[in-house]
Amino acid sequence: MRTVEGRGQSQSGIKSGRDRRSVAVRLRNWLTVVWLPLWALSLVAQSPPAATLAQESRARLLAASETYRQSLERLLILQREDAERAQALVERHRQLLVMGLIARRQLETSELALQTALGRQGETARQLDSLDHLVAEVQLSDQLPRLSAPTIGSAESGGRLFRFVGQTKWAMSDWTRVDAFFRLRFAKPLPVSAIGQTETHQHLGFDHREAIDVALHPDSEEGQALLGYLQSEGLSFIAIRGAIPGSATGAHIHIGPPSRRTTPLNGGSGASR
Repeated sequence: MRTVEGRGQSQSGIKSGRDRRSVAVRLRNWLTVVWLPLWALSLVAQSPPAATLAQESRARLLAASETYRQSLERLLILQREDAERAQALVERHRQLLVMGLIARRQLETSELALQTALGRQGETARQLDSLDHLVAEVQLSDQLPRLSAPTIGSAESGGRLFRFVGQTKWAMSDWTRVDAFFRLRFAKPLPVSAIGQTETHQHLGFDHREAIDVALHPDSEEGQALLGYLQSEGLSFIAIRGAIPGSATGAHIHIGPPSRRTTPLNGGSGASR
């Protein structure tokens, strides 16, 4: 009697174990077939689309650019004041030299200080120009995908952009012959605002090592002459007529490959004096 009863209990235990395993299998199958796909779909639904991420990234970049611009403008004001003081000192030393009260060496020292101050002021002004050009490229970057896929020798216009893809491989040393053409044509140096990687591009995380920016409006006489020369030489460029219709702010000619983002925005406070 005990044996039969024990055997019944044993069979009951086996059946109970099988039931638990069956429930576990069904639960695992449900998790795999139903819950996991739904969970994955929920993650996709929660993830912002690529276009939204691009817009947010561009908004952050433009905000950082404005902060950087303000720091450069404040720096430029201080540098102008330094240059004015240096100029006044040079004038005073010239008068004192005529009166025989100081040595010429003292005048030369003050003149050197003036040139240094003017050089710093000019560099900051170029950084502001370079920033305008970079901001224009960022604001108009969404127009590039609307153009057809670039092919060698193609020239296309889209909105305020004009792009030419040349057959000649651009090298940074080529800018000297572009400058030589411009000097010969207009009897003055090429108005370059950025040669290779600048402090502005570094600050905002852009790779500009293989390109130069020329501070010319593409529709001006000089700009048209330069574009014609670049096309005849097979040199790639992107001409920008300005970030905002009706405004020439940011208008320039970018020679070489397009700038691209390389690093996230840094936490730098701005320009240094």
